[in-house]
Amino acid sequence: MQANKERPPLYTFLIKYREIGLLLIVALLVTAVGLRNPQFARPGNLMFIVEDTATLAILAAGMLCVLLVGSIDISVSAIMALSGIVTGVIMRGFLANVEVPTLVEGVEKLVTVRESLPLGVLILIGVSVGALLGAVNGSLIAYGKVLPIVTTLGMQYIVYGISHIVSNNTAVYRKDMSDLFVQFTRSALLGVNNKIWIMLAVYVLLFLFITYMRRGRHLYAVGSNREAAEMRGIPVGNTILMAHVIMGALAGLAGLLYASHDTKITQDMAMGYELYVIAACVIGGVAVSGGAGKIQGVLLGALTIGVINNGLTMLRLTGTSEFWKKAIQGSLILIAVVFNVVLQRVMTRQNLRRRHI
Repeated sequence: MQANKERPPLYTFLIKYREIGLLLIVALLVTAVGLRNPQFARPGNLMFIVEDTATLAILAAGMLCVLLVGSIDISVSAIMALSGIVTGVIMRGFLANVEVPTLVEGVEKLVTVRESLPLGVLILIGVSVGALLGAVNGSLIAYGKVLPIVTTLGMQYIVYGISHIVSNNTAVYRKDMSDLFVQFTRSALLGVNNKIWIMLAVYVLLFLFITYMRRGRHLYAVGSNREAAEMRGIPVGNTILMAHVIMGALAGLAGLLYASHDTKITQDMAMGYELYVIAACVIGGVAVSGGAGKIQGVLLGALTIGVINNGLTMLRLTGTSEFWKKAIQGSLILIAVVFNVVLQRVMTRQNLRRRHI
């Protein structure tokens, strides 16, 4: 008679299906806040939260790639600012008022609109600037052997300084932007805002890349055990460089989304945003030591922060104080890190017991 198989402990389920737990947490948060303020749980507000979180989610997807290889990038807010300011200055230089025939209440009239370079060209400029800065970060870390925290901290200050030089200490306002750029984050397809569609496209592409493509799987291999990855012939330096280029490119894209939404580009735009990005990844179950994390968890981590921020505002628990919001987010990061460490240690001990070590 065969012995009954031992039922796996609960923590193994939590580690393997962490995203289910996160989804339940998001649902509980929405329910709890909705009970206090019914307006919060309405479909329109929930869609607004997703839309408002799209930029953060895009950045978190890039940060996932960096954390997977055991690196980090705290210069993302500066990269967003420089990508936005370079694009804004170029857009302002080519700006022109053009009269176009438009139907107004059934009558054709000439309407003056602001036009500049095509939107696709502007996006390409912003993403290219971000990718270039990411390549600088990646090269210094991968081949210069400089610590990631030191590299990206130094790059943050340098890039902010370059932003002041490029902009000549002047901001780019709505009057300096083309109408198409302003409407970029206000237009919708099938009733869904463009920012959400862009976020979904980024996540689908990255999911396919890190799940099914060899170079994507290299991110996990390098972060899990760099020496073993080198012995297997994986190009460790190129993989780290690639992760930072992806982060930079997505930071450039996020900078344009941020600028289009705010209709104002300053030299220190989005300063401090990197804290939210890292928080989304850690809450989503990404190991800060590298080699572990899922893109689904990162998305849920970003949505968790979005729900908390919107919920705190609607419940008026913190008023207009950013301090309390950051204090709550900091607490969540600490709890998530401790939770990850405890689960991983318990799992390691269990594996050793199974091997009778």
